[in-house]
Amino acid sequence: STSIYTTEEKKDSYSTLEEILETKCSDPKVRQVIQDLMKVCADITDALRTALVTVEGSTNDFGDSQLSVDVISDQMLWEACIQSSVIREGASEEEPEIRNVDMNGEGEFTVCWDPLDGSSIIDNNWAVGTMIG
Repeated sequence: STSIYTTEEKKDSYSTLEEILETKCSDPKVRQVIQDLMKVCADITDALRTALVTVEGSTNDFGDSQLSVDVISDQMLWEACIQSSVIREGASEEEPEIRNVDMNGEGEFTVCWDPLDGSSIIDNNWAVGTMIG
């Protein structure tokens, strides 16, 4: 290997998220939370490729100016939580008050997120990411 970071060699194919979670995560409901949120992260990536970055003219509770991509990403995460059968509550950097999203009364998990960490540098084409806990 020529890398100081890994000894992993390139493969023709890799395990899917479902395969990895099946072996690494024994709780099927935790697996479902991860799958639900990873799917919306992929959707956010797609949305960022087409969304125009503009200032919304508002700030979040922490005093940060909100950009259009913050609002779009946050809304997508809220929708994913509402659609999930295992998430009960959510909160975000944009809306830090915990909200019940469990319409069926079956959810067990509370999820918190920063929908687009680093969004203030997105117009420079620097890396941004979604943080979930």
